[in-house]
Amino acid sequence: MSRGPLLHADADAFFASVVMRGRPDLAARPLAVVTMIIVASPNYLARALGVRSGMLATEAVRRCPELVLVDVPHAEVEEVGDALFDLFHEVADAVEPGSIEEAFLDTSHLSWNDAVERARKLRRRAAAELGIPVTVGVGRTKLMAKLASRAGKPDGLFVIGVDEEEAVRADLLLTDIWGVGPTTTRRLSALGIRRLTDLDDVPRPQLRQLCGTTMAGRLWRLRDGTDDAEVRPLRRRASFSSEGSVAGYGRPDWTPEQLLETCVARVCHRVERAGLAGAHLALILRGEDGHPAPVRRSAVEEATTRPDVWLPVARDLLRREPVPPLSRLGVTLAGLVPADQVQGALF
Repeated sequence: MSRGPLLHADADAFFASVVMRGRPDLAARPLAVVTMIIVASPNYLARALGVRSGMLATEAVRRCPELVLVDVPHAEVEEVGDALFDLFHEVADAVEPGSIEEAFLDTSHLSWNDAVERARKLRRRAAAELGIPVTVGVGRTKLMAKLASRAGKPDGLFVIGVDEEEAVRADLLLTDIWGVGPTTTRRLSALGIRRLTDLDDVPRPQLRQLCGTTMAGRLWRLRDGTDDAEVRPLRRRASFSSEGSVAGYGRPDWTPEQLLETCVARVCHRVERAGLAGAHLALILRGEDGHPAPVRRSAVEEATTRPDVWLPVARDLLRREPVPPLSRLGVTLAGLVPADQVQGALF
């Protein structure tokens, strides 16, 4: 039986979509979610008027005077991001995160028709249950699935089938392949290599000399269609974190203790979902003046993801020294090991 396709799911303008779901009055206005003075996520109306992620907010307003600026709603973004990944895990055998709002989903055990129907189901549920649009690409390999999701944006579903794949590869610009950096692109462009098909005219020793053995091997696999098609669940990661403002999004009465409980629950859920367990906890506090306080740390003897274990530890850290007036609070769980390697899991 031939292997089925993969999905690449990507929430559209994620931060902006999270804001707009509770602010229908902003749906028809150019909007940019900002962190400090940098644009983190413009909606599509703002993008059409020249606003881009990473742009200074002042430059964004200069380009688009009617632009609405909104601070990142950290607590709500974390809540929706967690719910989105829970949904990913419900519709796929394995999930490989790319960021807080995108992932590769393993549907390779399904037929193409069934995988496309699974993608439709995911999009319907994200809209109905989370109130955000998610674009899904379907393809035989990760590259094809990601190119398909790009082609489907915004708020769409796009399929690159096996019959179309060779034509897509032949016409693919190197600048459209994620992971091929500007230095490699410049070196290859100097030889007239701008598309994958241009690699056919380059001797392999010369390509290795130009961009190194690893990158050359990846480019050949992309050209030959033997590139990565394996979804790898997260098993190697140093830490997971959750943070938020003490005056949480829409919650002016949010106390440090309430935020602490929420952050511990979220970070434990994320670590558990990844199949890991943590042994070290760090509490990160930021004062009202914006300056960070010294990080407070503690550990337990056996790695765990149980909030009832970690919450007393976190509370003790919070109360161990006088707490200054806070603007933000964060919890990081580290010392991660696979959950099935924890001795307590045997009993």
